[in-house]
Amino acid sequence: MIARIAWRNLWRNKTRTAIVVSAIAFSYGLMLFMFGITQDSYAKMEDTIVEAIGGHILIHGDGYWDLPTGGQTVEQPSVRRREIEEMPEVSAVAERVVGYGLIGTAVTSEGAQLRGVRPEDERAFVDLEDRVLEGGILTGERDMPVVIDVEEAATLGVGIGDRVVVTGSEIDGDVTRGLFFVDGILESTPGQIDEGTAFVRLEDLQALLGYGDAVTQIGVRLHDDETRHDVATRLRRQFDGHQLEVLTWDEAVPEFLALIELDQAMTWVYLLVIIFIVVLGITNTFLMAVMERVREFGLLSALGMGPKSVGVLIMVETAFLAAVGMGAGLVLGLVGHFWVSAHGIDMGAAFDMDIDVSGVSMEMVIHSHLDLPLWIMGSVVIFLFICVAALYPAWRAMRLAPSEAMRFYE
Repeated sequence: MIARIAWRNLWRNKTRTAIVVSAIAFSYGLMLFMFGITQDSYAKMEDTIVEAIGGHILIHGDGYWDLPTGGQTVEQPSVRRREIEEMPEVSAVAERVVGYGLIGTAVTSEGAQLRGVRPEDERAFVDLEDRVLEGGILTGERDMPVVIDVEEAATLGVGIGDRVVVTGSEIDGDVTRGLFFVDGILESTPGQIDEGTAFVRLEDLQALLGYGDAVTQIGVRLHDDETRHDVATRLRRQFDGHQLEVLTWDEAVPEFLALIELDQAMTWVYLLVIIFIVVLGITNTFLMAVMERVREFGLLSALGMGPKSVGVLIMVETAFLAAVGMGAGLVLGLVGHFWVSAHGIDMGAAFDMDIDVSGVSMEMVIHSHLDLPLWIMGSVVIFLFICVAALYPAWRAMRLAPSEAMRFYE
């Protein structure tokens, strides 16, 4: 009975109802839209840093990440690899040797990060083939192949098949040199961690730098990023006593996690401000509606409806209003989500800017990601806020004395 009366009351003043429904729909739809684009941007940031540093989890010799001198190595990497691959959360493992040196010709030389990799392993971490301008990625067509970026190639004046001398420091600190042949030229990636990186075969760099079968780094890629801390904790226990450090991506580059957390906090503050404004508007609207309907409430009380029932009537009207407004807002949010998912928003072009954090350039084309638990949680919060907005008007309506209310506006 009360639900039927409440539903009819909403449409007695269609203009007032339309205004409140529009405010709810706009704020709720905007919240869902922002959830979609922020979750997508966070996912892109995480994927970018995981790709840039070489995995969700990195394993090095103890102290390497703070001071990469080259003396900290991972011994028996094949044994460590088998132990890691036994974990069901792990999707890929890559062994690497990372060093710093020079790439030169008879005319000039260029500083570079030397990265010894196995191409078949690295494909699960970064798709270098997409950046190939000439040649290939350590194809095996040449002995001692090296892959450099186009800017290095231009500086050195070399092309596919040309010889270059790679100079680096052996594990004991002695300078060593090796003759390599350009196997591929990559598109340059300014602002990225791997800018100026020369890729060679793992075995070739191990031999050049005197590593034997040791490596500098083991990168671990997971099926689900959310499991990274649990997996890292188990790996630390498993490798205890081997003088190895195990770092998750957010421990290796904490600036990224801080950026994400700051952005999340700012998003919630922005949304709460919008919600607060909407709540004030709803409270004011319902309070005016109560004052306009004093005589009606007096009549209902005279017919036997108690103060508690009057309060329930106001709250049921609020619930119906919230349902209608949030239904419209859900449509708006989904339309925005699907459009942005399909077309994207190029923030870099819109604001003529790039984002660079810890040497990693972020992709500025934003899409939308539907995080169902987050949408449900946000919906519950919005609904509760709207119901809270009606508590004071409902309390005022419950306090109306029937005799005074019946004389109101006479």
